[in-house]
Amino acid sequence: MNNAQKIQAGFDIGNIHAAATPVTFDVPVIFDADGEAVAGLTIVGKNSEQYRVANNAVRAEGYKKSARRKTAIDASTDEGAELLVQAIDGNQKRLALSVVTGWYGFTSNGAPVPLDPALLEAAFEKYPTWQEKVTTALENESNFLKL
Repeated sequence: MNNAQKIQAGFDIGNIHAAATPVTFDVPVIFDADGEAVAGLTIVGKNSEQYRVANNAVRAEGYKKSARRKTAIDASTDEGAELLVQAIDGNQKRLALSVVTGWYGFTSNGAPVPLDPALLEAAFEKYPTWQEKVTTALENESNFLKL
């Protein structure tokens, strides 16, 4: 049975009680002259423990900030709009960083470099499209479904 047939056959409800096995997806970020991926990021999806913990923390911090302000951010002002944009961008970055579990193709003097969260964050700053690629891949649930 191929994947298309498995999809048409439906979802095996037994998977709900099966042990959770992390499903990863590779997000290419650097390509050679032929368009082949040479470096990228390995991520887990929204059902992962990493994402759930980070998402919960982001939401809880947002509620705490809102309670301390005792009012919503007034997005009709320049200052309020900028605060809102910074909050949303910061939250998206935290979530994108939280799901990266590895990377491939990154080297130093020809030797592979292990994933370093500080380097990854710096890469997202320098290459914001990398973060966008992670976020886009994260939104596509089919990237993380086992068939």
